[in-house]
Amino acid sequence: MLVKTEGIVLQNIKYADKKVISKIYTKHYGLVTTHAFIGNSPLSKVKAATILPLHQIEISFTLKQNREVQQLNEARSLCVYNSLSRDYNKLAISQFINEILCKCLKEQSANEELFNFILGAYKWLDVQEKNFSDFHIYFLFELSRFLGFEPHNNYSAETVYFDTREGKFTQLSISFPMGLDKKQSELFLNLFDPDLIEKKFNKIERAELVECLLAYYKMQVAGFNDLKSIAVLKEIFAS
Repeated sequence: MLVKTEGIVLQNIKYADKKVISKIYTKHYGLVTTHAFIGNSPLSKVKAATILPLHQIEISFTLKQNREVQQLNEARSLCVYNSLSRDYNKLAISQFINEILCKCLKEQSANEELFNFILGAYKWLDVQEKNFSDFHIYFLFELSRFLGFEPHNNYSAETVYFDTREGKFTQLSISFPMGLDKKQSELFLNLFDPDLIEKKFNKIERAELVECLLAYYKMQVAGFNDLKSIAVLKEIFAS
């Protein structure tokens, strides 16, 4: 059955000559793995420049329920970024987000709300001219809600330690990464601010929050291991 939907390219793996396997998170079918012949001529229906990671595209593919890899027949761009690929700071954030999504998006069913959240995140980052240095922190926290493990804010005078396994504050101090110490937990509490996207953190707080959130993700997402993009992100936002 030939179907058409919107999608966000997450990952490409080249194989053979002019062939590529792509992981695409789609609006109507969830995570889809496709294979296609890539060309650069005006008549090519799938061009290399169209299915680059992060790109928002419309695709046509042959859906066969008993196959893990679907045949991608056509792809066209839906959005051309203005600054996301040219601004090194934005590129570092977007590549970090992309790697997070590659590790977390494993569902096969559609989740239109999650799709729109990801779509909106890239578009927001592309047009934002300033105050986006902490956007990846906001994204990680919000994404946890869509993935079903949003942290619980039960912080009190008695429960001051955040447990990354349980996703809530407890009375017991547990060693990192299974838990956060008191200082880390107090910093983590900032994430529950309704205006989180507007908050600004200094470089030390920013690095600490990312470490805490990644520790939380490791406890919640099976197979979530170290990120390659984190080193670049740390270097760019170290000042």
